[in-house]
Amino acid sequence: MQLYPAIDIRNGKVVRLTQGRFDQETIYADDPVRMAIRFRDQGVRHLHVVDLDGAREGIPVNGSLIRELVRAFKGFVQVGGGVRSKEIAGFYFDAGVSRLILGTAAITDPVFLGNMIERHPDRFFVGIDVRDEGLALNGWIDVDTQDPLEVMVRMSELGVRGFVYTDIHRDGLLGGPNFARYEILKRTVRVPVIASGGIRDISDISRLREIGVDGAIVGKAIYTGEMDLPEALRLLKISPGGKQGAS
Repeated sequence: MQLYPAIDIRNGKVVRLTQGRFDQETIYADDPVRMAIRFRDQGVRHLHVVDLDGAREGIPVNGSLIRELVRAFKGFVQVGGGVRSKEIAGFYFDAGVSRLILGTAAITDPVFLGNMIERHPDRFFVGIDVRDEGLALNGWIDVDTQDPLEVMVRMSELGVRGFVYTDIHRDGLLGGPNFARYEILKRTVRVPVIASGGIRDISDISRLREIGVDGAIVGKAIYTGEMDLPEALRLLKISPGGKQGAS
């Protein structure tokens, strides 16, 4: 299991939203690049970065900043938010991004999704952002009523090799993940699943690992000090060199 500290960028700053609401924003740092370096120096080797402005606009609004962050971090960086064309995907791959998280376009543009499956099968996951049992799209403004689990099964059969599953109603509340949902996902979806939303402490990480979840994205719990990041890395036996021991 891999740990992904989250750096969500809006207006050039590190922020966290509560339940995906842009009117419920907390700023935690003015410099995302410096934050990435800080995480790197604590032993983090994987980051989850979201261009929140890009998620709403459909273009990489903070693309140049993310490119600088990737160069400074020198580790594995997955990026989401506004990746809705092969040109944008190419921009991020050229910038050194390790993996892209496709959201809205993966749901609404089957041609684009098919192109990514054909050309870059190992370099993207699909983000499944769930609100009111539907799929949140376009910066979490709209909701598609398709069943998220059915979408994940169908996409994995088409060739999608992993998912980031976010429970938006839990995001930013530090109330704990929906463990029962992840148990269902791991029984049903035969590709890696990364958990996101509501993760609050080391015990949540431990429980998700027991379920068999392949990764955990943690944001607010790290920024508020609820989760001790070095302790979490030790729990997962992630060494400063980036390797993960047996667990």
